[in-house]
Amino acid sequence: MVTAMDRAMRRGRIELICGCMFSGKSERLIQRVEQAGAAGVSVVAFKHACDDRYGGDQIVAHSGLRVAAYRAASPVEILRGVGEARLVVIDEAQFFTADLVDACRQLAAEGRDVVVGGLDRDSWGLPFGPMPELEAIADEVTRTRGVCARCGRPAEYTFRRVPVAGKTMVGGGEAYEPRCRDCFAAPPIELRR
Repeated sequence: MVTAMDRAMRRGRIELICGCMFSGKSERLIQRVEQAGAAGVSVVAFKHACDDRYGGDQIVAHSGLRVAAYRAASPVEILRGVGEARLVVIDEAQFFTADLVDACRQLAAEGRDVVVGGLDRDSWGLPFGPMPELEAIADEVTRTRGVCARCGRPAEYTFRRVPVAGKTMVGGGEAYEPRCRDCFAAPPIELRR
């Protein structure tokens, strides 16, 4: 068992996994949780509370892989819920406030490894939430790509297919699709509302 003193003697790492929708981000997070469990490393996983797809108590990849996770509405809830975990996994980071950056720094300073996943761009192609700041402080950044729904080339953008009120909307294939740079366009005005 790793004690608080053991963690204090070791600086943790921050790893960011980012990209468009349908690019395997959540799948990579789930694999990290499973690998840690198999190695006997204590791990706890969180996802943003607004993500109620597939049920509230799991991180679920579009491929169907899933792992238990706590829902958190704020970075403070993450800090309160880590317990003695040595690995902290956070999904849907784009929905958290900018305070997530300081929370990740704090967890790493405590000797914990933090793996954060989220969309790096919104459906307008702009930086999403705290993701640019997380990328700036991360010890390692993995950028994932999907397959463009129009031409089949590597996709880096998330295209919104349906109208919504507001900037954020949790959804899946019914609402979003991956697009390459050439096939991507910000949503037309009638979908922006």
